[in-house]
Amino acid sequence: MILFTKLKRISILPGYALCIMAFILFAAFTGIPNKVKKHSGSDYYKNKEAKILSDSLDVLLSQIRQSFGGEGLDLTLGVVKDGHVFLKKNYGYANQETKTLFSDRTQLYIASTSKSLTGTLAAVLDRKGIIRLDHTLADYLPELTFDDPNIHPDKITISSLITHTHGIKNNDAVVWTAFIGIKSNDQLMAMLKKRSTALPNQNFYYSNLGSVIYSMVLIKQLGKPWQQVMNEQLFQPLGMHHTTAYVSKVNSRYISYIIDGSEGRQRSVFDKADNSMSAAGGHLTTVNDMLKYLQFFITEGQSVPGVLNREDVLMASSAIVPQKSSYQSYERFGYGLGWEQSLFNGEQLVSRMGGYSGISSHLSYMKAHKIGIVVLSNKKGMEVLTHLVANYIYNTMLNKENKYSMLKENLSSLQKYVQSDAQETKEVTAAIDKKATIDKKLCGIYDGGEKSGMMEITSTGEVIWGNLKGPLHMLSDSTGLINFRTMIRSFSVKKENGAIAGVYSNDRYFKR
Repeated sequence: MILFTKLKRISILPGYALCIMAFILFAAFTGIPNKVKKHSGSDYYKNKEAKILSDSLDVLLSQIRQSFGGEGLDLTLGVVKDGHVFLKKNYGYANQETKTLFSDRTQLYIASTSKSLTGTLAAVLDRKGIIRLDHTLADYLPELTFDDPNIHPDKITISSLITHTHGIKNNDAVVWTAFIGIKSNDQLMAMLKKRSTALPNQNFYYSNLGSVIYSMVLIKQLGKPWQQVMNEQLFQPLGMHHTTAYVSKVNSRYISYIIDGSEGRQRSVFDKADNSMSAAGGHLTTVNDMLKYLQFFITEGQSVPGVLNREDVLMASSAIVPQKSSYQSYERFGYGLGWEQSLFNGEQLVSRMGGYSGISSHLSYMKAHKIGIVVLSNKKGMEVLTHLVANYIYNTMLNKENKYSMLKENLSSLQKYVQSDAQETKEVTAAIDKKATIDKKLCGIYDGGEKSGMMEITSTGEVIWGNLKGPLHMLSDSTGLINFRTMIRSFSVKKENGAIAGVYSNDRYFKR
């Protein structure tokens, strides 16, 4: 988290943001030396060109750091060029509380970047004839039926699950698999049957649902946990030995924790468990493994022959279905097997990005230039820093004339995220300052049914909802907020005849 007093000044003085940008741009142009110690113990440079880029990044990030109050930036990055590792750098802490620095051994949660891994696995299993992309959900999972008569499993292909064109909506299944923690495959099956609704069409509609359903197909067809299938069929063949979907199998000292400061001091938070790591957003990995993965795609499968042929790689990374959206300098126009296609500064970019309240992952490559970049970070409020850094690297390596004007745009976006996080921190601080006493009658266990599961309010004022835990701060006798640290949710009490009947957390109701 960024230093709060500095952030408050920024929100009070709008012109200050422009000063920040001008200062950083001036430093980038003039090469002001880095006067702030950076935490980097394992930098790797391929050659002189890489060393110049590395020094340029040090200057840029140092000035960004100074501009936002001197608080450290925490990220790790790698670049491949022409099939070889070109640059690797680490900045700051993987775990702020233990002062564990980022290193090549750090394993980070990559959120929705997992969708690319799942899509590549789908291509591998299709090539082997195990699960064909053009076969349907009815072919592989006939026991999955839907109460909504407008959902037709016999018309939903495996490819449509991966490309977000399956035409199903089920936010509850997404919440359970990403936050609460799913209990069993049977629970998920029942939830899909009862709580799914048909979308108006089968056009591109981004969500976690398709990859989650695909993981159920894996379990049924191969008789193994989907996590094991991914390890055997993808990670081991590609030499990605430090990538896993099991939190329980990772040494906690190497996990990069979300850095949160919403309650006045730096905390390291990681609320993921095995049952909330889904095929849509559920892997821990290292920069080294992501560089191997990028090399595989940039070389069109030749870095590890036999996993996929050239045609399979090109298909997986192509625009199988159309989409149209803009995000952080990227004009997205297509979606493949977990990979997005976009235009970036006049170049075609293949990418997959992910975020989870402080965790941010950027994975991308340019086929035309044989350059690939991975940037991973863990600080709330700085989520778009990964994209700013990747953009700066691409524009530097390609000698783009508008490098600094684009940097200015990206800095403006970063500023907005920082201010948004500062506002969230302000809301938490205001709730704490209220010092409203929690009515002990609120304590107990509440039932949200199959939609939301169980929620407990402990005698110490902590709320436990599946894998999420955090303090409840009351704003009045019947309203408050829950600070799960990776997310903040509203809280209110429902009373009937003066007695507590249940509580709301955002739009989810839990009865007494």
